[in-house]
Amino acid sequence: MRMGKAFSRWRVALGSAAAVVAAGAVVFGAVQDSPLDFTGDHVTDFTVVRNTGGGPSGAITWWVSNTMTSTYFAHNWGAATDFFLPGDYDGDNIADIAIWRAAGASSGFWVLPSSTGVGFFTAFGQTGDDPKVIGDYDGDGKTDLAVYRAGASAGMASVWYYKRSIDGVLVATTWGQNGDFPAPGDYDGDGKNDFAIQRNGGGGSAIFWFKSATGVISNTFFGTPTDVIVPGDYDGDGKTDITVVRGSGGAILWWTKRSSDGVAVSQFWGASATDFPTQGDYDGDGKTDVGVWRPSATPGQSAFFIKKSTGGDLTRAFGQNGDYPVANFNTH
Repeated sequence: MRMGKAFSRWRVALGSAAAVVAAGAVVFGAVQDSPLDFTGDHVTDFTVVRNTGGGPSGAITWWVSNTMTSTYFAHNWGAATDFFLPGDYDGDNIADIAIWRAAGASSGFWVLPSSTGVGFFTAFGQTGDDPKVIGDYDGDGKTDLAVYRAGASAGMASVWYYKRSIDGVLVATTWGQNGDFPAPGDYDGDGKNDFAIQRNGGGGSAIFWFKSATGVISNTFFGTPTDVIVPGDYDGDGKTDITVVRGSGGAILWWTKRSSDGVAVSQFWGASATDFPTQGDYDGDGKTDVGVWRPSATPGQSAFFIKKSTGGDLTRAFGQNGDYPVANFNTH
């Protein structure tokens, strides 16, 4: 995802600043083992991208810090106007650097596999698509290229397009409509991404609609229509939990409906005016941890703040003002 206000539904160019959400304002594919694990230790790594080329479409440098050792590496890949979409595209259980670039009929994914170090381009999608729905739709353990194409006008059907990595076949599934927000994840725990959307359910409530890989349809009311979706496996049962965030009294309020028991739980974490949600498994216990990245104009003060599911907090100074925390790509 391009640099944007973390809680809003819109985007601005990488390097733009500013408030994320005011109180009450608008603000993974199949469950992935430690998303953004670029080092193969089953722990989410701290990752930011930086416009090092200058200008609104400057070249991007990825900066990755190993969560366990604090060692880091940098790699040039993409431009400031791209979407940043790390995933395990080659199935080696290590995250690959990847971007999607909108370029009309020439739109597509640029992927740098960790297994080979040889980048490749695949034409896929078109300008206006949402590529933040990448995931494992065919259950082969690899991230599949995917985009969500909203209906052309209010009430018109939306379509999910994905390319199965298992055989290269392009699949189109109609689900959702113009005005909905995609909420990708494996909500039934079958190892395949489901088709899920958040919709205004009326009366100040949101409703989530799900279509499984086998075509089973279900729904549940949860949260409000202006909540931002931050999917992950917060209870560690191998299923994506419905999770949303909203600004509340200057803080970020996280709400999760646990798939293990259906109980809704909430917690405050982060500052709504400045922070970007960056959920991930930062302690390696198989559960998604609540986390944020906070930019600062003071050198050395930009940092990740993680509330670990194993207990305790983790703070890591990393990045600088104007960077974009890549874990935020999985907000919707």
